[in-house]
Amino acid sequence: MITESKILITGAAGFIGSHLTEVLLKNDNYLILVDNFNEYYKGKEETLRGIIKNYKSKENYNLIKGDLLDTSIYKQIDKDIDYIFHLAAQAGVRYSINNPIEVIKNNVISTTKIYEFSLQTEKLKKLIYASSSSVYGNPSYTPCDEEHQKNPISPYALSKLTGEIYADYYYREYGIPITSLRFYTVYGPRGRPDMAIYTFYNLMLQNKEIGIYGNGEQLRDFTYISDIIDGLILAGEKDESKGEVFNLGYSNPISVNQLVDKMYKITNKTKKIKYLQKQKGDVNITHSDINKAKRILNFRPKIDIDEGLALQYHWQLAFFKGSKKYIL
Repeated sequence: MITESKILITGAAGFIGSHLTEVLLKNDNYLILVDNFNEYYKGKEETLRGIIKNYKSKENYNLIKGDLLDTSIYKQIDKDIDYIFHLAAQAGVRYSINNPIEVIKNNVISTTKIYEFSLQTEKLKKLIYASSSSVYGNPSYTPCDEEHQKNPISPYALSKLTGEIYADYYYREYGIPITSLRFYTVYGPRGRPDMAIYTFYNLMLQNKEIGIYGNGEQLRDFTYISDIIDGLILAGEKDESKGEVFNLGYSNPISVNQLVDKMYKITNKTKKIKYLQKQKGDVNITHSDINKAKRILNFRPKIDIDEGLALQYHWQLAFFKGSKKYIL
């Protein structure tokens, strides 16, 4: 576990960023939290403030509201930091198809600015870049190891791959200790409202019909949020991860139809499903080979899909009933 360190987290108010913030604050770290609190989905600022309310500003954290595209923001960030977790990005495969320029700016240009900022740091131990399994596109074989060919089929996937290529460049040419992590379909409490599991539960709780794109037989490697947080921290801790790329998944994909069956069983609701036209940018299967992460990072995902779905449901049910806001 990383402790007693000064850490920059970009995208600190997002789904993954808020969970990472919560864990690292509990372990006596000083955090520099950066987020622009954009309107892609609501509740992010309330979530983050709910997490940091029991800690002291300037003593335990420094919250900076701003855009990574704005050069002036970097003047507010201490240069004597130990770790950078670069999680900020414009998410959403489907969103990216309609907004490619926005995705390029927020995912490629801002990432390069973070890499440039890292050149000014004095004692940086590790820079962790959050990438995505979407860089593989429709795979030619599964499970996908890190050497699988890259065939992104959306601007979002292309932007994430570009960030990896720049990461490799800054590692080779400048020696910046960068590690790239390819996340596989992360879910859990505080998940983005546009993600499938959140959307499905929300509709089920309202006894509404859910829509499944395609025939529902597409396979997804669902990975619970706490396992992703473990992987992030392990990548930060391990010196051997410098210059490397790792898959972080559960490595046991199920079909969307199977997922929905499990969710209806948990909710004990009457099944109401309609099938919709397959969306552009959707891949047929994601399936992670995590042997490299196991070997080098000692990454061991713990939460299987049944436990993870139950945990998210109980959080979302409380949220739906109004007994909780946006935080755990």
